[in-house]
Parts: sequence; C-alpha cells; structure tokens
Amino acid sequence: MTHDATLKAIIENNRLVHTYMIDSDAIETARRVGIDFATMILGGDEETRALIKSGNHPDYYYLRTDEMTIKKDDISDVVRLMNQKPIHSEYKVYIIESFEKLTVQAENSILKFLEEPPQKTVALLLTTDKSSILPTIHSRAQHLSFKGTDDDRKSALTELSEPLQNIAHILKLDTNHVLDLGEGFSEIVNAANHFGARWLNDHPLVLIDLTRVLDVLKERRDYILMLTLLDGYVRQAMYELLGIEGFSPFKSEPLTNAVNIGRLSKMLEEIEKANQLITSNVNPTLVFESMIIRLKG
Repeated sequence: MTHDATLKAIIENNRLVHTYMIDSDAIETARRVGIDFATMILGGDEETRALIKSGNHPDYYYLRTDEMTIKKDDISDVVRLMNQKPIHSEYKVYIIESFEKLTVQAENSILKFLEEPPQKTVALLLTTDKSSILPTIHSRAQHLSFKGTDDDRKSALTELSEPLQNIAHILKLDTNHVLDLGEGFSEIVNAANHFGARWLNDHPLVLIDLTRVLDVLKERRDYILMLTLLDGYVRQAMYELLGIEGFSPFKSEPLTNAVNIGRLSKMLEEIEKANQLITSNVNPTLVFESMIIRLKG
C-alpha cells in the first residue's frame, strides 16, 4: 500500500488520533509523508496545499532546525500555537522534523502536552532514529513506517560526491545522519574502507587499526553506521567471490587468498552480534575488539 493510500484510509475510516510518529530511513521521505498527511487532515484541497506550501496556513506549524538539537524553547513555541483553537480548518496540525534531536528537557516538555493534547490537534513527529526517543512518547503515538525512496534519498544527498552518494544509496543509510555528519561522513567511510580491507585480509595489525576507526566515531549511531558500512564491504567481497553482479557500494579492491566464503560468513555474523550489543549500550570499544578477536579464534 502506498503512503497516500495508508493516510487516506486513516482519515476516511475516521481513525485519526492525536499523535503520529512517522519514521523512515530517509528524512526526505518522512518530510514528504508528513506534509501530505497534514494537507489531507486540513482539507486536502488546492487552497490548503497552497497555504501550507507558502507557510501561511493558520492551523499548521512546521518545526525544523539545522542545529544539532531542538530545545525546550522551540517546543514552547509549538505548544503555545497549538493551544489556540483552529481558525481555518477543523483541526490544527503541527510537524516536528527530526524528533530525535529533542533535548531531554524538550522531550519532557512536549510529553506533558502529548498526555493532555487540546481537542482537534494532531502531532506528526518525524524521525529517522526512533530508538533514541523516550518510550513514554512512543507509547502515546501511533507509528507509521515508510521506506525511503531512491528519489528522496538522492535529492537529500546532492551535495555529496558521487562515490559517497553511491554508498549512501546502495546501503540505504539514514540520510539525516549522513547530513548531520557533514565532512565527518567522508572520514567515517574512509576509515571503514581502510579497516575493512585489513580485517577482510586478516592483517596482523588490524587491532591497532581499530583505534583509528574508533577515533572518528562520536555517538551511538556513528557506531551503527560503521557496522553498516563494514557489512556492505564484506557483502561486496562475497558477491565478487560468488560472481554475482549488482552490489558494489565501494571501490573494488583485490582479494587475497585469506578471503573465502566461510570467513566472510563469519564476519557477517560478528557484525550482526556487534550491532545487537551496540543497540544494547554495551561499551563500543569492547564490542569492536571482541568482533575481531572472536574471528581470529
């Protein structure tokens, strides 16, 4: 079912609730779905579309920031505006893009608002990293998940070089995270390339190389990103050994005799274990070190 059909079904079946969490691996997709949903809720006609597009709809508010965090003061502005009664439509709708950016204080502030929302007010919380959002907020929202489209992903990452766009596109990376990293994304990719080649070929200094990898990773989602890149690197080598075309996010490197299907399968298993441990907040250094040591036997 397309996102349009999903959203129309919610409205036509009179199943509208006060809070929706819309998550996607591409922020452009989440943004497009959120705006489309808001347009439908507020009437869906051409006048509504024009007012929303121009930013002049009196019952609509879109909160977006290029800063690393969304602060309590930003949320206070949303609450103040949404506590007013609808003027032009039956409902008032507000969208918060990159909801995972909220500070703890901002999350606690909006939580109170979500617990007792005004009548005829709908919140659309857009995110590409729902795991970092408070469970109490999750419990008050209906969840809608949409896979990022290729067109949305490409349009979000036009400032990247073609090789970096290729990696982000093929591996379906979180575009919001990639954009937040800026030049740091290139550094992480370079570290993954270097480390991946060493690990793949069982280089004796691979544990020392690991320190360079950890130096460029700053937060939990960076570690998840690194594991995703390593997974792609290993899968590309496996496809090459099997003679399968169509998966090449990275520049191909010569494979040594140390690389075989058995080793690659074990590497993928270790990456999956590491992902689970990082998600469970186990110390990242220990996770990565164990991933390498276990493969050495």
